[in-house]
Amino acid sequence: MIDHIDPITRKIYLDSSTVDSTIQPIDIYREMRTLRRTNESLRQYDVFMTMRGAEKKNPSGTKRTERYLVLLNGTSIVPYQATSHTLTIDGTIISDDGLEGVECFNRSTLDVGVEVDINYVPKQVEVITIYLGGSSLTQEEHDKLFTIPNDVWQVQLP
Repeated sequence: MIDHIDPITRKIYLDSSTVDSTIQPIDIYREMRTLRRTNESLRQYDVFMTMRGAEKKNPSGTKRTERYLVLLNGTSIVPYQATSHTLTIDGTIISDDGLEGVECFNRSTLDVGVEVDINYVPKQVEVITIYLGGSSLTQEEHDKLFTIPNDVWQVQLP
């Protein structure tokens, strides 16, 4: 899925497997983690992205966000340099500087005449918790359970 990462310009270049395909943001994240783990030269740079989710959407914590990809410190994704094609993103991608979806992709380096249509389909879901009573957990214990996934998604590799 990822052809290579340019750590200086913070661009993530997609490979030919993404041409006319649908990709999940978590797959990009997993592959970036693998590349950082196996390529020591990438580890000297700040992490390029992180996954987040299960964040409270209301004060009681009964509604939470889905998982989403966050591009960090100016990172952008560059579609594969091929003949014109469509790339579908099935999930949410945002950046830490306020961009979302198609805006997170950098098509400026593509050759003249190569057009990549990005079909951005963010998830239309949220996690809803319903209390049925009879639980032996206190509200505090229950709330702590929901911080575990959030803590896991925010772990960043060195």
